[in-house]
Amino acid sequence: NRASRANAYMPGTRTLAIIKPDAFNAGKAGHILALLEGRGFALRAARVLRLTPAQAGEFYAVHKGRPFYDELVAFMTSAPCMPILLEKEGAVAALREAIGATDP
Repeated sequence: NRASRANAYMPGTRTLAIIKPDAFNAGKAGHILALLEGRGFALRAARVLRLTPAQAGEFYAVHKGRPFYDELVAFMTSAPCMPILLEKEGAVAALREAIGATDP
């Protein structure tokens, strides 16, 4: 059935990315999605939302205690962002390659 096909995927083929508030609000979401699709990713889900401090804090908990943590949470809650679910073989490594080095 359709539901089981939609949920059938191989481990390691899906990853979450977030189009951050600055890029989303600058109107670059379409360009970013086009770049990722051009790199072979399939967009499986997307949602525009404004993270609460609790959501951002939980999502970035791995960085808690680092000097940039509070600034990161404040930035991620400052305006709407766009979490996206991407699918591709070796999704995590492929996304890191597609977006390059990041600076938290």
